[in-house]
Amino acid sequence: MSQCDECGNAVEKIHRRYKQRNYCHKCYVRVFKKRDCPSCGKSSRLHKTDQLAVCQKCETNRPCIRCQRIDYPVGKITEQGPVCNSCSVYFREFQACERCGVASQRLSRISRFQDNLRVCSKCATRDYQTCQSCRRYRLVEQDAVSGKMLCKKCLTCPPLQCLTCQQQIPAGCGKYCESCSWRRILGNRIKELVNTLVNPSLKGYFEEYMNWLDHEVGPHKAALLIRKHIQFFERTNDLWRDKIPDYELLLHRLRASGLRKYELPVRWLVTVHHLHIDTQSKGHCSEFDQLRKLANSCPGSSLSAQILQNYYQVLINKMDLGKTSIRSARLAMKPASALMLLMSQSRLDLPTMWHVKYYLSKSPGQTSAIVGFLNFLNKNYDTNLDMSWGLDEKMTEKSKMKKIEKQLLALMMCPKEYFSEQKWIALGLKYFHNLDKIVYNQIDCVGGGFNIYIDNKIYWIPKV
Repeated sequence: MSQCDECGNAVEKIHRRYKQRNYCHKCYVRVFKKRDCPSCGKSSRLHKTDQLAVCQKCETNRPCIRCQRIDYPVGKITEQGPVCNSCSVYFREFQACERCGVASQRLSRISRFQDNLRVCSKCATRDYQTCQSCRRYRLVEQDAVSGKMLCKKCLTCPPLQCLTCQQQIPAGCGKYCESCSWRRILGNRIKELVNTLVNPSLKGYFEEYMNWLDHEVGPHKAALLIRKHIQFFERTNDLWRDKIPDYELLLHRLRASGLRKYELPVRWLVTVHHLHIDTQSKGHCSEFDQLRKLANSCPGSSLSAQILQNYYQVLINKMDLGKTSIRSARLAMKPASALMLLMSQSRLDLPTMWHVKYYLSKSPGQTSAIVGFLNFLNKNYDTNLDMSWGLDEKMTEKSKMKKIEKQLLALMMCPKEYFSEQKWIALGLKYFHNLDKIVYNQIDCVGGGFNIYIDNKIYWIPKV
């Protein structure tokens, strides 16, 4: 039995549901008093405490709050207003599918399964297949003549003609072929999104770009990319006047990473409007953004972040004086950022030789690049870090051997189907015999290893 939310009594039938609350007949008469509807003026029972309440007819005459449709069958009355039957599923509570347990708003009972379970959309279509004629995912049957698995429409109805291009299409495709269908979707999305642009001249450029994109990648991909690519025009809205913006303005607004993200709009500007790309400015912008990202890699309030910012200013000053390039500054900042990020996770404020050695054991290739940062720390923070050991060839060689050892161990642990004998031999020559040369004359399997012949010499490597 249902329960009245007003009096709490159990009743056989709920007389009125208003704003997600149930009312029995007694409570309905007591709470809903007769007065003129403020919308249509007709007398009706309205909630006595809700001054904005309207009669049920006016309540259902409002547009759907989700899709804004006007003439529709009412599917649900929510606190915000009525919802059409199509949109009502989005206002249901999530419930677990009785077959797979996944929470869904679209539970239904499918009679052909004869299990009387309320299942989600995925479980409801678990016996669907792709029709070999129209390529739709539907219930299919085997055609007795061709042996193909076809949907009901393709099996029973003759082929149709596309209403746009007059091309013959399977009956299951509907009124339009796939290309024309996607082109219609693209056209609708262009009409929808072009109104979001404020600049009138930009609307024309956007439509021109979408026509070019349709020709370049096809209507299907263009329809899928349109919502992403309109962001390019929205972010550069004020740069479009009577002509296309200069590359420097676009680079300043979107940066190099943004221009890479919107590759197709930039290609359109280059191809159609002959936009000149300044590769030098683009490279400088990319390097500068990476440098700034490395400088901001540590938490903002920590000492590590302050040290990185100070070192960043030193590098910027060197660049301004012409003593270093932007690329060299970025390469110098990379090990500094990694070391200070390691320090931000430590209890100490400043790095010691142990931290430097630990970092270089993981990244031996940064030995030369980190020297400048260590000199900066010694000069400004009295750290007394010695780098003479770091440039020692023995230490560098030891770090390389550790890396090769890790690669060998990884090969030993990988499954047989992914094991590469050539890679094992190449790494073995480096690790056991210090040979970088991987061109060998002959290989013989001997006992538990390989005999490798290189320049009239035999090198033995164990077998896994």
